Amino acid sequence: MGHALRSSLAIPRSSSIAELATPALNMLWGDRLPFVSQRERPLLELDRQELYARICVRDPYFALQEVMEGAPGEVTARVPVEVEPGAEASPISAAEVGRHLAILGSCAVSRVNPHDGQHYYLARRARVERLHDGPLPRAPGLLWGQAKAEFKERRVASARTLLSSAEGQPLFSMNVDFNVLSAAAFHRLFQGARQELRREPRPERGPRGGGPVDFTALRQNPHRNPPPLRDLVREGECLRATLGPVSAELCKGHFALHPVLPVAVVMSGLSGLAGTLLRQWLGNDAARYLVTAGDVRAESLAYAGETVRFDAQRLGGQGRKHRFDCWASVGSRVVGTMELILTSLD
Repeated sequence: MGHALRSSLAIPRSSSIAELATPALNMLWGDRLPFVSQRERPLLELDRQELYARICVRDPYFALQEVMEGAPGEVTARVPVEVEPGAEASPISAAEVGRHLAILGSCAVSRVNPHDGQHYYLARRARVERLHDGPLPRAPGLLWGQAKAEFKERRVASARTLLSSAEGQPLFSMNVDFNVLSAAAFHRLFQGARQELRREPRPERGPRGGGPVDFTALRQNPHRNPPPLRDLVREGECLRATLGPVSAELCKGHFALHPVLPVAVVMSGLSGLAGTLLRQWLGNDAARYLVTAGDVRAESLAYAGETVRFDAQRLGGQGRKHRFDCWASVGSRVVGTMELILTSLD
């Protein structure tokens, strides 16, 4: 069971939060900025196994630590940086932001779901915005995540989320919409994708606290690396690549017994491909950039055994900002799309 803590122990307060707030941050949270106004609110720590019993993902895809709830549907967590940001001059890559904040959003939604039992929270649409001025180095330790969720309809929910530095500086915001299915409905709809994957015990995660997690003691985590795209082909303003056949290993922790390629992996492939295209277009393989904003839509699912094609097209730009249209597909079936703005630093 969880236990109550004081939020002053869990949430840092930055004296410069008001100065750091951008228009996007104010639109997201209104006049009640996170990490400030709820400082004195008691928080209830949510047990990991209890969360697993309510949501559709688990370790190693689930990597959040110290997930806590203030009011119903308002949760915070410590967020690790597992993937090297690479050419992104940011404390954490935008794709990994999408992964952790979508999971945190599903945790928040699960706390206001009026129906008991496990549900599948299928992210269908999201918008990620960078809130920090770059460049910044990779985060040396854990970040702070916060999410506030609500149900819009019986099977549709949304979450507003925020990722901040250890000191409380806002880094990224994300709004995400979910389709919500009961476990029975999901199993009925996707019974063709069922596979037995649980061949290894699940050890406890690394030590708690503010330092980086030691992953050497954990089982292999495929989500610590970008997806292994291959067969890159450039045609003018377009770049394409393939992934697959998708292994069940690459889906670890994402839909137990139903290995499905996580949306965040799809978007990691697309954003990375757009970054590669930008560097090629600039004629500088070492060029660094920032993900300024991304609009994501999940159209369908890619299953273990399928081969996914990734496409990125540069649509144009102004100054250092470049616009891209990206999509992933299996045959004629679109898996996901992304409209992306990258800001070149070189």
